[in-house]
Formats: sequence, C-alpha cells, structure tokens
Amino acid sequence: MAIRSPARGLEVEPFRAVRYAEGAPGGLSRRIAPPYDVISPAQRDALASRDPHNVVELILPQDRPGEDRYARAGRTWRQWLAEGVLREDAEPALYVLHQRFSWDGEPRLRRGFLARLRLREFADGVVLPHEKTLSGPKADRLALFQEVRANLSPIFSLYPDERGEVDALLAPAVDRLPDAAASGDDGHGPIENRLWRVGDPGVIGRVREAMAARRAYIADGHHRYETALNYAKQADARRPDPGAPHHFVLSYFCAMSDPGLLILPTHRLLHGLPGFELERLLAAAGGEFTITPIQEDLKEEEGRSRVLAALREAGERRPSFLAVDRGRAALLSLSPGLRLEGIVELPRSSEVRGLDVTLLHGLVFQRILGLSPASQERKENLDYVKDAAEAVAAVAAGTAQAAFLLNPTRMGQVRSVAEAGKAMPQKSTFFYPKLPSGLVFNPLVPLRA
Repeated sequence: MAIRSPARGLEVEPFRAVRYAEGAPGGLSRRIAPPYDVISPAQRDALASRDPHNVVELILPQDRPGEDRYARAGRTWRQWLAEGVLREDAEPALYVLHQRFSWDGEPRLRRGFLARLRLREFADGVVLPHEKTLSGPKADRLALFQEVRANLSPIFSLYPDERGEVDALLAPAVDRLPDAAASGDDGHGPIENRLWRVGDPGVIGRVREAMAARRAYIADGHHRYETALNYAKQADARRPDPGAPHHFVLSYFCAMSDPGLLILPTHRLLHGLPGFELERLLAAAGGEFTITPIQEDLKEEEGRSRVLAALREAGERRPSFLAVDRGRAALLSLSPGLRLEGIVELPRSSEVRGLDVTLLHGLVFQRILGLSPASQERKENLDYVKDAAEAVAAVAAGTAQAAFLLNPTRMGQVRSVAEAGKAMPQKSTFFYPKLPSGLVFNPLVPLRA
C-alpha cells in the first residue's frame, strides 16, 4: 500500500551548530572523517593519529580496559566543549554544503544544505526510507546518542525540486568565501567540502516554507534516523516536550535533480559456500535468465570497462547483472516475458521485486544457492564492495568464490520504492561521495542556559 499524503508538511529548522573552533593546527581537513560505518580498523587508527581531536574519537570510540567506549565518547564531547575545541554558533542558521569531486574523469559538484529535520514516523508520509535496517547498528548508535546527546553525523535526505527553487534561495550565500572548508580523499580521488553559514531570517523563512511543501527521502543514514526516533521516545518518556531539540535530527538536503548527485552500485562477493560452482549456478538460472558468456579479461581495465558498458546497456532493457569466477564470466538478464508474480522468494511489491538487486538476492542467492534471507542479512556467505576492480581481484586471489557485479539503482526506483512504503535489500544504493562527519554537530540538549 502506498504511503498516504502527509497531514503536515516537512519541518526544516535552523540550529546553533557546534563546530570545530577556527585555527585548528593543520586545518579542519585533519579533523573530519567518513561516516562511522565505512571506516575500517586501519583507517580508524590513521584518522586518530592524524589529529588528537579527530571526530573519529566521537563517532567510533574504541574500548579500553575498564572504560565503556560510549561513556568515553560522551566525556570526550564534553571535554572538547569545555576546552573550546568545539564551539556553538551564537545564532541559529542553515549551512550550505558544496562538495567538489571527480568521477570517471569528469568534475562534479553536489549542492545541498544542512538543517535540523523534525522527526516523523515513516507512516506519516513526510520522511520516507528506501532500505531495510538491522537491530545491531541501531543499538550501537542509540548507546552513543544516550552518552553524547548530539547528532555527530548528518543523515542524507533527498527532496524533489525540478525547478531548483530551494537552491536559488540559497545561491547568494556562496558568492563569498566559505565559512569553513575541508578536503579529503576516500581512495577514489580528492573531495573538497565547502560550508557557508546562512543566518538571514528572511532566507531561512523562505527555505522553510519551500521545504514544507515537499517530502524527504532518506538516501543514507536509515539506522541513524530510526535511532533518533527511538532516542526521542525515550526522552519524551522522561519529560515530554514537543519543541525540545531531541525531536529533530541533523540532515543534509540535496535535490533529486541536482546534477552532481551520483548513485554507485554495491557489488556482491560470495565466499565459504560448500560445493559452489558457477557452472552449476548458470545452468540452474537458465530458466529465468538469458545467459550470455563474456570473453573479456575482467582483470584488465579496458576489458572491465567494456563489460560494465555492456551491463549498463543490458540494464536499460531488462534487469541484469554479471556473475564472475576465476575462470569465466557471464551476463544474466531476466528472461523476456517471465512473470515474477507469485515467486515466493520475491517480494509481492511490484516496485521492489523487479529490481536487479532483488532478483539477485531472491532468485540466485535464495532459490538457487539456498541462502536464507536471515543468513544474507548476517553476511554469512556474502561481502559487499564498491569497486568492480576490487571485486574481480578478490575472485582472482581466491578470497571470494564469485563476484556479482550490478548496475547502480536509479533515482526513479528509489523514489518509487519509498513512496510505495516498501524497502530495498540492504546496500542497494551508494550515494557518492559520503558526507563527512565533523563539519557541524547538532546538540540534542541545550548547551547554554
């Protein structure tokens, strides 16, 4: 059933951001970090050694003997505020954020702004998800919320604005030098983040009014959003207050039509499955997929580029993906005329069951390979990588039995699934680049009397 039309619109508010104080040694670039859920142990160590006040000490605290890591993050937060490492802005504002980066050799600019978003239940039809969540990450983030009592990383929200009305309201702010700037490199190339503070009440009022007529679609940060809802319910149980800061969550807003918005695929790696043979899998899949052998050498960049181009072309006609092992590769495209209704391994929702990623997980992983949905969620035989070259290399090295390469999910699919009130499998979308943590923080309790 589709999400009902909202009775009240989207509520976007300015806020007094907590930010790193100016003049930090080495600049802000040394103190920002990627979101907590993409930081490897080695990367965490590198970030912590880069600067003693790197935000990783807050978003991904480590256990120490006799010390709870969440409590330590709370003490670190309060200590940095007391020492002046972090400071709260004097007046509420919105914060324009531009990210410059390159992809496939082409420069790109993603434009958006940061604000507080009033929390709403998904059933209200104002804020809509598109992916499933798991209990473990939500319990982890809730423990951190309870100790720090601040949003340390923004969720990533999309909104419809084909005519660019909201961006036009904020455009004059970027005609001056940014209030903060920080650069980084996530392994795919440099990313330049520039932040402008917008405190003009007139501009803020017009942005709030324009956003009130729209919905927000969560692109990234589903676990953090649901955690914020749970935290607000706990806080209200102690002392109800509809206007309290805990009824809001820090969010970055980007228009769905923004030219710099980029969705990348997340590829799947199969490992540790007894008796797996790609030959047998392809034979079993022949009734539901058209299978085309691939002759290119995927270990070479040119061959990989041609195969991925063929995958994109096939995906424009029918759901398709690539299966690769150490000796062969094949393109699987859904057979023409195959009726998906009634296949028990697929969702009933028409918006979800025809997605490439849904067919891969339902028909291949579950029906053919016998991997239950629960085992898939636990990643018992699955890993996920963003880079096709990395996926192919894992197969060549023998650390994976096979790789399944996917096309990126399209923006229209994200919107359709969200508006239908359904959810895609986990890791169906990867919005690039990730939003850095450390540019702004949103306190969930007043920091001043």
